[in-house]
Amino acid sequence: MNKAHSAEAQKILNIYRFYQKDGNLYLTADDETLDAIFEAVVDAINDCGPLKATLPYNEFVHPSKMTAEGDPGWVGHFEERDNRRFFLSDIHDYLYLLYGRQ
Repeated sequence: MNKAHSAEAQKILNIYRFYQKDGNLYLTADDETLDAIFEAVVDAINDCGPLKATLPYNEFVHPSKMTAEGDPGWVGHFEERDNRRFFLSDIHDYLYLLYGRQ
């Protein structure tokens, strides 16, 4: 397992842990917490290096990039908080399955 990928994955997973939403975000987070986690995860995905090349592009990289750039379609999509929950759930589960059990 690539250590650089693992370190970057752990940084993203630590966002969930910081908010004490590691694995239980999806129905329990208040809107403010959900929005903060979403922004932090999008920024972390956009800022990561080697890990980004291994993430599913259409599912995680592209939406993060377009949201950060202010694309009206993606911003509008993620204004719906359930879409944020699904996105955050998917990236959390993906990273946890590949990098969370070390």
